[in-house]
Amino acid sequence: MLKQKIVESYFDSKIYSNQEILRSIEETKKEYSKKIVDIDIRLNEFGVYVVTYYFKNKDNIFQKIFIKIKQKAKKNKTVLLQEKSLTYGKLTKDERKKEKIKRRMEKYSGNIYGVYKETRTYRPY
Repeated sequence: MLKQKIVESYFDSKIYSNQEILRSIEETKKEYSKKIVDIDIRLNEFGVYVVTYYFKNKDNIFQKIFIKIKQKAKKNKTVLLQEKSLTYGKLTKDERKKEKIKRRMEKYSGNIYGVYKETRTYRPY
């Protein structure tokens, strides 16, 4: 669940007692009865109680399904990488280097550097 800070209240410690602060917290909880609330109470250096209400978002079923799909995709990706490394591990260091160079040359063999490609379209800035 994600936490989002929604409401923050300030109470002067000289004016408000602990029971009044707790009563105020209960009233605020009743206002937001449908939400899950976490409360943080602290006293700052100026003698003011800072009451912070964190409202949690409920997880959606679809979000959980999406996370599981992502995890499965990540597992499949690692399996594919492992298969690649198994075939790649049979070569020596020099052979691997030559193989990489060969793949790079095949990929960029049709490109001529320093020459613009002719697109026959005009696009002003």
